[in-house]
Amino acid sequence: MTTTMVEAHPLTARCAKIFATREHILLGVSALNGYFTVPTLTTLLGWATAQFARVDVLVPGMELAGTLMAKGYERPRARKKAREEINNTRNRVSRALEAAGATGVGVFSWTDLYGEVAYEKTRQEIGLLYESDGEFREHCHTALAEVLGTAEHAGSALPFLLAELPFMVNTPEILGTRTSLFCYPKLLPMGEWLFSGNIPSSNQGILTTRLTGVVADKDDYPGVART
Repeated sequence: MTTTMVEAHPLTARCAKIFATREHILLGVSALNGYFTVPTLTTLLGWATAQFARVDVLVPGMELAGTLMAKGYERPRARKKAREEINNTRNRVSRALEAAGATGVGVFSWTDLYGEVAYEKTRQEIGLLYESDGEFREHCHTALAEVLGTAEHAGSALPFLLAELPFMVNTPEILGTRTSLFCYPKLLPMGEWLFSGNIPSSNQGILTTRLTGVVADKDDYPGVART
């Protein structure tokens, strides 16, 4: 019998130092993504709760509708499907938590944090950066085009990316932790740029994970759902 193992890879030396503290991890879970099955989530959550003092799970917010529109859905259908898929994703996480015997894990979307001061502040800062910094803007467009397969409708998916990015750069302030790692199976294409002295809080890190025998598709990035 083969045991699935979790391999964790901090992005930078600073991320490795944050990883060594094992204080907090935020697991990003995408909707409409075949990688995030209940068995895979069970393994990830079992590993995370054994390793870290605090574990939270981030599922998509309603900006998922914009991503679906970029994929060709009409607005009413996109909003309906977004609500359905967000609920389906939460349900998979709940089933995995039960299977893993994990307790004390927070599960939320960024929609749940609308109005929270730290989240809104960071989201506004990222929006202003998008407007003022051409390099950052180009990284955003590249990330969306790579996953959508075209830049033609990337504007509809942009709100999703800008709504999720606060958790990749400032989770400690948003969730009230001393340090934090944002964890996802694949590195967002702009990840290296973000963590080469640009945006993140000094207490923020990124961690990618690999499950032996489970491969994340090359286009599976946070911020954009696959259909």
